[in-house]
Amino acid sequence: MPRQIDAIVNPVAGHGRTRRRWPGVRERLAALGFDIRVHETTGPDHATTIARDLLLEGSRDILVVGGDGTVNEVVNGFFTDGAPIAPDATLGVVPGGTGRDFCRSLGIRSLDDALASLALGRVTRIDVGRITYQHGEDRIDRYFVNVADVGLGAETAAYLNSRSSKALGGFLAYLVGAARTMLVFQGRPARVVVDGQEVHNGPIAIAVLANGRYFAGGMFIAPMASLTDGKFEILILRDVPRRVLLGSLLPRVYLGKHVGHPDVVHLQGVELEVTGVDHLPFQVDGEQPGTTDLRAVILPGALSVRTLASGPR
Repeated sequence: MPRQIDAIVNPVAGHGRTRRRWPGVRERLAALGFDIRVHETTGPDHATTIARDLLLEGSRDILVVGGDGTVNEVVNGFFTDGAPIAPDATLGVVPGGTGRDFCRSLGIRSLDDALASLALGRVTRIDVGRITYQHGEDRIDRYFVNVADVGLGAETAAYLNSRSSKALGGFLAYLVGAARTMLVFQGRPARVVVDGQEVHNGPIAIAVLANGRYFAGGMFIAPMASLTDGKFEILILRDVPRRVLLGSLLPRVYLGKHVGHPDVVHLQGVELEVTGVDHLPFQVDGEQPGTTDLRAVILPGALSVRTLASGPR
């Protein structure tokens, strides 16, 4: 008997590559015995609306075909008021975007891996981050599954999201974007509190909140991170000269060798707050919902995700 699955497809993900590749992916899914209901997104946040409506209508097997931003939107459709709408619902992912960092954190690095996770893999409960931030007079929630940050990463995401640079592909697009951002970026004062304890008060280049291991098109930002341990890996880079950013830290971060650098503070926690005199931009899974002040907490094992038999790496 065919297994029904609702596929939320972002046709413009990966600079339009998803639109071209989706028909072939659909054929392979059908050959594996899936009865596919397709829901194409038409603009920002549409994937959130589709996912929420599907869950409320009773769908329990949802597939995302798109990039990290599309995954983030769908995940936000799974939650309300800090709790899942349907705790028994399961999320699958076919990577189709530029960065594909969440899939790297899951251990899914190809279409074959993604199809195997759907057909033969297992279901793993992973942690989810919940960020609450100010938007005008309102406090808004945003959920994420991979990485959030304040500072350099957010500035780089803003640069890439406003241009066609992603046509270069994930690695080159983010490398060029990061280098360009570092040339003009200036550290800003911020107070960082982890689990109720102040850990930094002064200028920062970046404060990273990692659930997954990779971000920004393959940067190995948190080699020790686990999607299932109920904790964030938190890395804070103090404000440093541009020559250090470009000449030392940027090459190291792709290899995961920045951890231990004298200007990098590393710790674990379940709650983080970032406040400052200025409104500092932040990003979650490549999306930019707003600015600081913000508070983030971990929701342990809050989302069921289809993974390879070996589980997340």
